[in-house]
Amino acid sequence: MKPKDELSLPELEELIQPNFPKSILIPSQGAHKEKPRLPEDEESGPDVVSAVIGEYGRWQLLMTFLLSLFSFPCTFHIFLPTFTAKATKYWCQRPENLSIVSLDRWINYSQPNDACYVRSLTENVTAASIMNWTAPEIPLFQKCQEWGFDRSEVGDTIISEWNLVCDKENLTSLAEVVFLIGVGIGGVVGGWISDRFGRKRILMAMSVAQSALAILSLLVSSYMQYVAVRLIMGLVSVSVVYAAFVLSVELVGGKWVTIAGVCNFFPLPLAYVIVSLLSMVMPNWRDLQLALSLPGCLLIVLWFVLPESPRWLLSMGRTQEAKVILEKAAKFNNKQLPVDIDKLLLVYKIDTKTEDPSVFMLLRGYLLKRTICLFVAWFAMTIAYYGLLLNIGNFNLGNLHVTSIILAVVEIPAIGLSIPILLKAGRRFPIFITMVVCGLACVASEILSISFENPWAMISCLMVGKFAIGATNMMLPIFTAELYPTVVRNLGVGVSQISSGLALICIPYLWRLTAFNEHLPMVTIAAMSAAGGATILALPDTTNGKAKVSTESVPSSNGTYTTTDDRGR
Repeated sequence: MKPKDELSLPELEELIQPNFPKSILIPSQGAHKEKPRLPEDEESGPDVVSAVIGEYGRWQLLMTFLLSLFSFPCTFHIFLPTFTAKATKYWCQRPENLSIVSLDRWINYSQPNDACYVRSLTENVTAASIMNWTAPEIPLFQKCQEWGFDRSEVGDTIISEWNLVCDKENLTSLAEVVFLIGVGIGGVVGGWISDRFGRKRILMAMSVAQSALAILSLLVSSYMQYVAVRLIMGLVSVSVVYAAFVLSVELVGGKWVTIAGVCNFFPLPLAYVIVSLLSMVMPNWRDLQLALSLPGCLLIVLWFVLPESPRWLLSMGRTQEAKVILEKAAKFNNKQLPVDIDKLLLVYKIDTKTEDPSVFMLLRGYLLKRTICLFVAWFAMTIAYYGLLLNIGNFNLGNLHVTSIILAVVEIPAIGLSIPILLKAGRRFPIFITMVVCGLACVASEILSISFENPWAMISCLMVGKFAIGATNMMLPIFTAELYPTVVRNLGVGVSQISSGLALICIPYLWRLTAFNEHLPMVTIAAMSAAGGATILALPDTTNGKAKVSTESVPSSNGTYTTTDDRGR
């Protein structure tokens, strides 16, 4: 037998892929043969990246840990409005000559209907007359110009700073709506840029922009300036989250794709707890914003540590750049490089590119069905997850900070349990079950709220619902990433954020459904969660991180056809 370094390319391909089934060649506008590709299923052997550096080692452990840190600042900025935009009790301020009147007595006398209009005061109205109940109740009211706010639970908020009450009350949700619009736009734009120019570049560029915007939000002097900053913040934050996630899963192989993907979300509940605790010691929104903006600035130094995705580089044909990264990783993992690494990388090269990554690639062939189903599933999951998370204050369950921490902590075991579930039970049925359980828990919480007045009964149901949908929030991104090929994976994950963004836009208005029925918000969450779970059943399951092999052809925009497995490889 010849030494490996003397083998020809066809001989090498036959050696490393003895069980690889021959591709079905489909004629196109020009006769051509497909370039050999390494299979990525266990039956046909490991992919070249795992063959060189291993599926998981010290290098992957370090890199995936560092990448998970990017979830902290993103989560901070998403969860901040729970405290910085918390609606509290407010009243029309007392004139200086009536400052000695108790607040309750002043409100009872001057604002019998609401705090938007205050009773007109005459010379006969004095502090003494109000306190001894002899003040004349003149039936004339005027519009209030200055308000006081209850700061017993939270301090200064954007509502109290810019008086977002009465005729400006609808503006309270504006900052979050535009932030979430930015999330929807950023998911697509960031995904497209990441698939075209690389995971690392978009990750670090957007991280720098996120830190700059966080600091800039402290300097705004008007509410509309704050809204503009939040719009751009939403756009860059989601790009950071999913670029880090996709890069994490592309650095590992085998079952570690699932483990690394789930572990990338461990910072989420920890970030919720950090925001809640800091809000207790820093009740004023600008102080809290500053404290949570600084950590993101420190992550910029990781530009010199984090690598580009070697799988993305190989998919783009940038073999030498991938080789340099793999050599460093193998050395860090104490693995000896194959003497024929150059030939291995050549075998990995994908078929001739017919077009650059674009959204239209997600709307053709078998990817169209997946895109539609994932669009529905992400919308439903987002409504359920953030509907519970960002509306904690609307449940009136006592102390906001304590409730936030409880519902955050319950998500930690949900993340941990997601790993063995995904490894043993696939993707479809676990996601379906968790979404249905969340829906049932929401219904149960409403039934118990009617039957019992004990808030802990409702909190218990919410804990079950948050646990279940928290597990879904871990599993669905991994399932989504596995259903798209490398060349459009980040774009596919990003496009799902359009649906997520549309759902997020609805979240600030979800509790306004109580105008029709007080139980309607939770019933809506339950119905959406169940519907999303049912949609998941229409998707193919993945085994060991890969979808079932298919020989379905995917048409390109130039009329050519390429063969592909079910992941589009």
